[in-house]
Amino acid sequence: MRFSRSLRVTALALTGILTALVVNAFLVDRDSHGATPFAGGRVLTLEGPDLNVREYGPSTERAVVLLHGYLSSIEWWEQVAPSLAAPGHRVVALDLVGHGGSEATTADDDYSASGQATAVSRALDALGIRRAALVGHSMGGHIATLLAEREPERIERVAVIDTQGGPGLKDMPVMKTLGCRPLLGAVIDRFRGIDAIAEGSLQAGFGADFPPPPLAQRSLERATHRTVCRSTAATTMNDERAVAERLAALGKPVLVIWGEHDTLAPSATNIAKFTEAGLTPRVIPGSGHSPLVERPEAVVELVGPFVA
Repeated sequence: MRFSRSLRVTALALTGILTALVVNAFLVDRDSHGATPFAGGRVLTLEGPDLNVREYGPSTERAVVLLHGYLSSIEWWEQVAPSLAAPGHRVVALDLVGHGGSEATTADDDYSASGQATAVSRALDALGIRRAALVGHSMGGHIATLLAEREPERIERVAVIDTQGGPGLKDMPVMKTLGCRPLLGAVIDRFRGIDAIAEGSLQAGFGADFPPPPLAQRSLERATHRTVCRSTAATTMNDERAVAERLAALGKPVLVIWGEHDTLAPSATNIAKFTEAGLTPRVIPGSGHSPLVERPEAVVELVGPFVA
C-alpha cells in the first residue's frame, strides 16, 4: 500500500515537472517583441520585421552598411562607424531581426540567412540606398555574402570580419549547445541573464585578456530564445557551399579581416580556408573574435580605405 502510494506520488511529481517543462518551453517559444529605438537608432517600419537602424554622415544614395554578429547589436559598431563616416561617407548600422532594438518575431524563417538578408534589403530600399559597401562581423558577414549574391547591382564590395569560412570551422557557444535542446533548453534559457552563467559564453567572443564589455551583456539580454536558437546563417550557408568560396566567386572586391587570437571561429583553420580560396585575411594582432570592439582603430585602418 505504502509502496503503491509512493509510486503514485512520484508519478504525479514527474507529471507536474513534465507539464511545467512543456508550458515553459511553449512560453519561451512564443516570446516576441516589437522594434524599439536602441543605442541611438531609430525604427524603420518595413513590410516584414521592423528594424532598428543608426545612421552617420550625409544622406546619399551610396552607403557603407554595417551588419553585426550573432547576439550582438549596432552598439558594437560605435567605435568604428563615426570614423568610417568622417571622410563624408554615409554609414548605416542595422540591428538584424531579433537583435538589439529590431523586432523579434515568432517565425523561424525570419532568423534564417535568407530571412535576415531579405530584411536588410528592405531596409536599404526604405533608406534609399542604391549602392552599398557591406561590412559584416561574424554572422553579419554571412548575411552580407548572401545579399551580395542576390543583389550584385547594388552591392559593390564586401568586407567580413571573423566570419566562419567553411563548415565546421567554428566552436559552438555552450549557451547555444545547451540552451537549444528540446524542453530542457527552454529552462536553461531562463538563466541566460545571470552574469556568472553568461560570462563564460560571452568571453568566447573576445580575446582571453579582453573582459566582455557591458554592451555584450546588453545584447544577450535583449535576445529572445528563438533568436538564440534559430539564427543559423553560419551553419546553413556553409553547408550549402563554403562562405570563403562564395565570397571569392562574387567577382567583386572582398576584404577579409581576422583577429589573431580568435577561438570562437579559430584563426588558423579559417585563415587557411580563406587563403585557399584566394582571399588571404588581414590579421589584427592581439584581437580575439571581435576586433571591432577590441581593436576598433585597427578595423578602421583596414576598412576605411577599402570602402572609400
